Amino acid sequence: MQNAFYRHNLHQNSAYGYALLLILAMTAWHLILAGRVNLSVDEAHYALYGLKLDWSYFDHPPMVGWLNAIATYFSHSDFGLRVIPITFFAASNFVLYHVACRLYPSFRWIGFWTLALVNSAFMFELLATSMLPDTPLMFASLMAVWHLLNLRDASEQRHSTLKYWLWLGFWIGIAGLSKYTSVILIASLVLIVLLERRWNWLWDKGLWFAIVLAGIMITPVLYWNATHDWISFLYQIHHGTYNQDWSWVRVLSTQLAQFALYTPTLYLLGAWLMLSAWVSHSPSNKLLAAFSLPTVILFAMNSGHEMSLPHWTQLAWLFIAPAVVFWVWQHWASKALRWFIYLSSSVSLIMVIILNSQLYTPWMPVKSKDNPVHELHGWQQAVNEAISLQNQHPNTALFAANWSQASRIGWYAYPQPVYVTDNRFDQFDLWFGNPKQGSNGIVIVPSYESQDLKLNQPGHFKTCQLAKTLPIQAHHDTIVTYRLFYCQDFEAPSYSGWALKLPIVQQVQTLQAQTQ
Repeated sequence: MQNAFYRHNLHQNSAYGYALLLILAMTAWHLILAGRVNLSVDEAHYALYGLKLDWSYFDHPPMVGWLNAIATYFSHSDFGLRVIPITFFAASNFVLYHVACRLYPSFRWIGFWTLALVNSAFMFELLATSMLPDTPLMFASLMAVWHLLNLRDASEQRHSTLKYWLWLGFWIGIAGLSKYTSVILIASLVLIVLLERRWNWLWDKGLWFAIVLAGIMITPVLYWNATHDWISFLYQIHHGTYNQDWSWVRVLSTQLAQFALYTPTLYLLGAWLMLSAWVSHSPSNKLLAAFSLPTVILFAMNSGHEMSLPHWTQLAWLFIAPAVVFWVWQHWASKALRWFIYLSSSVSLIMVIILNSQLYTPWMPVKSKDNPVHELHGWQQAVNEAISLQNQHPNTALFAANWSQASRIGWYAYPQPVYVTDNRFDQFDLWFGNPKQGSNGIVIVPSYESQDLKLNQPGHFKTCQLAKTLPIQAHHDTIVTYRLFYCQDFEAPSYSGWALKLPIVQQVQTLQAQTQ
C-alpha cells in the first residue's frame, strides 16, 4: 500500500519539479567548477588507473579506473575527467529523491528537502565533481536499496521476486567492483533480514542466484589479487590499524571533521537517529539505520588507530538524510528545533558559498599554508618546469616524496614514469618499479609539504640542490609555491613492515632489473 501511494502521488507532487530543478542547478554549477582547478590527489591517482587499465589495483577495485578509461578516451583535460562523476552524482540525487519519497510518502516534500540537506554538506559538494571509488559506490548502493524495496513489496504481495534478487545481486557486484568497504552493504542486508524476520528469503532461490551473480562480477578483483599475492586485501586489513596505539584524539578529530563537513544538522540528528532507530516503531528509520550505523561504527573504531578521512563515511550520512528530514518535519512545532535548523542551515549555507567561491577563484587573502585550495593549483605549471629541467640535465627521471605528489606529477607528465622516494610499497612500484641505483632525478615539492628531503638513506638521493622556485599566484596572493630539486645518486629502497612478507616485492624488483 505504501508503494502504491508513493507511485500515485509522485508526479502529482509539485516538489518533484523543484527537486529536478535543484538537481539541474547543482549539476550546472558543478560543470562550471569542473575546469577551474587541477585534479586532487585522489582524482589524479585514479585518472592514472584509466590510462593503465588492469583487472584491479593495489589499493582499490577497478571500477574507478574503468570509468576513467572512458573519460580519457575522449579527453585528457581536468574538465573532461569530471563529467562522469558529475553525471553520477546527479543520478544519485535522483535515486535518493525516489527512495526518500517511497520510505516516507506521508510528507510530500521529503525528497526535495533530503536533496537540499545533502547538497548543503560541503563533503558531498566535493564528491560531486571528483571521480573516486565512492562515486560509483554511492550510485550502486542507492540502487541496491531501491531494489531491496522492490523485493520487499513483491514478497508481501506474493509476486515473483527473481528479477529483484538479480538486480540486487547486480548492484552489489557493481559496489564490490567499486570499493572494498562495499562489504558493509552485505552486513546491512543481513541486519535487514534479522530485523524484519524475513527467514523465507534464506530459502528463496533468487537469493542464491544473486550471490552467484555478484560473485561472478567481482572475479576480476579476485583474479588480480590471486596473481599479486593478495596485496590489496593485506593493504586494506592493515590500512585502518597503522598505529598500534589507540588515541582518542584521532577519534575526536575524525568526528569533528564529519561534524563540519556534513553539517551539524545531518551529523547530530543523523547520529541520534542511527542509534534510536532500533527502539522506534518506524520500519523506514530502521532500514536506513541498518545501512548507516555499521559504516559509522567501523570507521569510528578504526579512527583510534588512524584518523578516518571524512568521505569514507559518506554513505552513512547519505542514507540517514531522509530520516533526519522526516524527523525534523514531525517535530517542527518545537521552537528550539526551528532555531537550531535555522542557525545550522545558515552557517552551512555561508560555508558552502565561501568554499565554492574559493574553488571557483582563490580570492581569500590568507597565507598559502592556510589556503584550503592550495593543493588544487599549479601542478601543471610545476610539471612543465620539471620537464624543462629534465632537458637541461639529460638522463634524469621525475620523482616525488610520496604517492600523493607522484599522482599529480604522473598525470600531468604522462606518459613519463614517476618514482617515489620512500620505503612504502604502493601502486607506483607495480607500475614503474625502482629507478636504477645511482640515477639522477628532478623532485617536485609543494610548499604545504613542510618536511625537508631525506638524504643519504635507502629509497632517497645522496645529494639534492634547489634548482627552481615556482610561486603560483591569484589576486596578487601566493596560493602555493613549488620547489624543484635536481638530485643525484639514488640509493635503492628497503621495504619495511608488512611489505617484507610479500613475494610480489621481490618479483617487481626482479622485473625492473630485467628491463633496465
